[in-house]
This record gives sequence, C-alpha cells and structure tokens, in this order.
Amino acid sequence: MNITRMRYESVVTKTKAIVLLSGGLDSAVALFWARKNGWQIQGLSFDYFRRSQKEIAAAKKLASYANCPLRIVDVSFLKEVEELRKISSNRFLKSAPSAYIPSRNVVFYGIASSLAEVSNSRYVVGGHNSDDAHSFPDSSPSFFRAFNETTKRGLFSHGRTGRVVLPLAQKSKSEVVLLGGKMKVPFELTWSCYREGKRPCGVCPACELRASAFRKAKLSDPLIRR
Repeated sequence: MNITRMRYESVVTKTKAIVLLSGGLDSAVALFWARKNGWQIQGLSFDYFRRSQKEIAAAKKLASYANCPLRIVDVSFLKEVEELRKISSNRFLKSAPSAYIPSRNVVFYGIASSLAEVSNSRYVVGGHNSDDAHSFPDSSPSFFRAFNETTKRGLFSHGRTGRVVLPLAQKSKSEVVLLGGKMKVPFELTWSCYREGKRPCGVCPACELRASAFRKAKLSDPLIRR
C-alpha cells in the first residue's frame, strides 16, 4: 500500500465525535480532550429558555478556536426549575437546585445521539465532572450508563454510534481546571457567570464555584482582573 493511499484511508476512517459545548469550563476542557485524541469533532450547543447569550458566544469562540463546526439547537421549551415553581404541581421540584432543568440531559443527549447516528459519529462527549452528580441526577455516570444501554437497544446502528463518554466524570472542578491548564485550554474564552455583564459578577453561585476551582488548582482565572 502506498503512502498516499495510507493517508487517504487515515482521513476517511478518522473517529468522529460530537462534543456538547456550553461555553463553560468543563465543556471547554472536554472539547480539548476530544481534540487531543485526534478525533474529528463537531460542537453541539443548546439555546433554552433565557439561556445566557454570553454562554452561547463563549461556545462559538471555543469552537472557532478549536477549528470545529458548532451546531446550536433551539430548545426554548426547556426552562430552569426557578421559572417553573409557580406553575408546577410536583412537590418534589421544590427542593431542586434553581438551575435544574427537568429532563435536560434526556433531551440534550437524545438529540446528540440522533445527530451522531446520522453523521456516523462514534462518540458523544460530555463535560460533566464528579461534583455535578450531587446536584443533578441526570449528570451522573449511572444515568449515562443507562442512557448508553438505551441507545444501544434503540438505535438502528445499535452501539456503533453516539456512545456517551465522560472524560471528567471522576474529577472535581479544580482537577478539571488543572487538566485544562495542562492542555492549554483558552479559559479566557469561557463564560460561567449567570449574568451578562462585561465581566463576571463574582457573586453568583457559578462565579463562586469557578473562583473556588481556580483557587484550589492554584491557577489564575484570566477573566478576573487583578
């Protein structure tokens, strides 16, 4: 086999992956993890009810930096539980975190698995860390094990496409920041704040989590002016 043919075959058989990209720290690190693996990647983001446009802008910047296409899907029917408390009759939702979105990852990863089957993408990469599962049950490894079993049974391609992988599932947020630092992830392009000011507010729960992660990792957050 000549070299030209070998190169051609390496291109056409390159592993494809869809990376869920929110624009935050975790999804940025997951994106660069997939990139480091040499996979042919496509970013996927979702525009839900009152989603921060700063997050979407960050996702676009990260995708552009990583030189991968980004698809944004409108799922505006999805709302955070804070918006639903007044109309929901489900008493169990009263204790849910304000950022919880009912069945969010069922919807997000269901769409991703559909796109993966059509594009023949072997993997769907999620950036959930070990802390997420404590607040959001649909971010846990057990949820995704069950999800993978469901798609294996339900897709015509069975387990050949859309298998969800969670490279950060065993890492805390500070460990995610450390990994991102080693991979030279452009954290200055990310956005975590709930608000949409020119700079992060520094006081919302997302900002506090971000600050704590950088502090524990002993790294400086490029979005914070010193």
